[in-house]
Amino acid sequence: MNIQNLKNSNDFTLLLPVENEKIRQSFLKKLGNRKGVIIEGEEAKELIHLYELYRFSDKVIIGSFAVPYGRKLQNLLDTGVADEGTLINDVILGAM
Repeated sequence: MNIQNLKNSNDFTLLLPVENEKIRQSFLKKLGNRKGVIIEGEEAKELIHLYELYRFSDKVIIGSFAVPYGRKLQNLLDTGVADEGTLINDVILGAM
């Protein structure tokens, strides 16, 4: 998958730098009848680094509690302010 394909796509793209089955399943469920792509591992990490510099699509979702640098969702989990399900559905996947 290249950047031009992501820019021109009407699909949602989930970038999963670290495997997280709960985020993956929630994304697939929330997609419903819409199209979506999941990119994982090193390729996802590279796209996240680029996305930090250049927001190439409004339909990119970063499926991580700690990435990109500065994201503090993990702190909300650690302190008990929010549970994992709420953060996944309302924050990470909230734009869908």
